[in-house]
Amino acid sequence: MDELRKITNLFLVYLKIGTFTIGGGYVMLAYVQREIVDKHKWIEEKEFLNMLALAQAAPGLIAVNTAIFVGWCVSGGKHRWAYIAAAVLGAVLPSIVCILLIAIFFTGYKHLPQIEAVFKGVRPAVVALIAATVIRMARKI
Repeated sequence: MDELRKITNLFLVYLKIGTFTIGGGYVMLAYVQREIVDKHKWIEEKEFLNMLALAQAAPGLIAVNTAIFVGWCVSGGKHRWAYIAAAVLGAVLPSIVCILLIAIFFTGYKHLPQIEAVFKGVRPAVVALIAATVIRMARKI
C-alpha cells in the first residue's frame, strides 16, 4: 500500500507540474526542481543537475526524459515501471487534454480579437519563465 501511495503522490506532483507549466519542458524544470529536490527531497540537487544533462542529451522531450529519470530514482528499484509511467503520465496528461480542447474549440473562435490578445499576452510570460530557469541553472552550475 505504501508503494501505491508513493506512485500516486509522484503522479499528482507531476500532474501539478504539467498543469501549471506553460511554455514547454524547459519552463517545467524550475517547478520540477522545487517539487522533486526542494520540497519532497526525492533526489539530491547534484543528481538533479546530472539528470538535466542526461535529459538534454537523450532524444525526446525534456519533460518526458526528466520524468523518466525521476520515476527511476524515486522507485528505488521496486515497481520501477509503475513509477516511470506515473511520472510521465502526470507530466503529459494536462498537455494532451489541453491540446484536445484547443483542437475542438479553437477552430471556431481563433479569429476573435480576445483570443488573439490572450496568445499575445502569454508569449512574454513564457519568455520570462524560460529566462528565470536558465539563470537559476547557470548560478548552480
